[in-house]
Amino acid sequence: MLPPKNLRFSSRTKLIKTRCSKFEKTLSTLKNLWILSKNGFVKEEKRTLKDSIRFLIKLFLFLFLVKILYLGLTLLINLSDTITLPVISNDFKFDRYSGIQKFFLGALLAPIFEELTFRLGLKFSKRNILMLFAGITYSILKLIIQLDWNTSLLIVAMTTLTLGLILNNKILDILAEFWKNNRLVIFYFLLLSFALFHSTNYDLDFSTLLYIPIIMLPHFLAGLIYSYARLKSGIILTICLHILNNALFAFPLLFAD
Repeated sequence: MLPPKNLRFSSRTKLIKTRCSKFEKTLSTLKNLWILSKNGFVKEEKRTLKDSIRFLIKLFLFLFLVKILYLGLTLLINLSDTITLPVISNDFKFDRYSGIQKFFLGALLAPIFEELTFRLGLKFSKRNILMLFAGITYSILKLIIQLDWNTSLLIVAMTTLTLGLILNNKILDILAEFWKNNRLVIFYFLLLSFALFHSTNYDLDFSTLLYIPIIMLPHFLAGLIYSYARLKSGIILTICLHILNNALFAFPLLFAD
């Protein structure tokens, strides 16, 4: 027996309203991402645990969509046979680790390091500045100068401790004012640094430098989403989002052995 006509109409109306509400929220997120890209800042919102989980899932789906679209783009480029994109470098000491260790490094340790380095400093505090300085210094020493990790950590510890002693209240007030007046500059400095940081994963030479913008694109867009999460809901949610994203694609490493 069919339900009454008015009941069916009411159910359809609720369904349409629910879909419209979800669409409006998606548009709202895209609008906020656009505002962030123009201003380098969005206001934080207080959320319940339930709302935070929903926000996390929504942004994760955005990240997944970015990855799918980028994979489609690279597939089209490779099929065209007109451009040869750089490939991920094999010159890593990564292979000496077990699958579980690789998963731990890629899905847990890397996201925590990257968020503390490239997103924490979007909001000013002495602690945030020191974490930003330590992370970028370590990245330069390890990836560009290519020192061993023991030496890199020792230099980072010494220089960060020295900087912490130098940063008195007067200097911190000047830096706080600079952060407040130059949010867009700081936002793009950290965003581009994050994208460039990942370009070191590829085999690059003079002939392939032209394609750096293409290989940086997914990291640039992901960094934009992570920055939005950091400013809207704090660093903990952002780390969880980054871990969730990396864990999805690092999952096969658990069976690499």
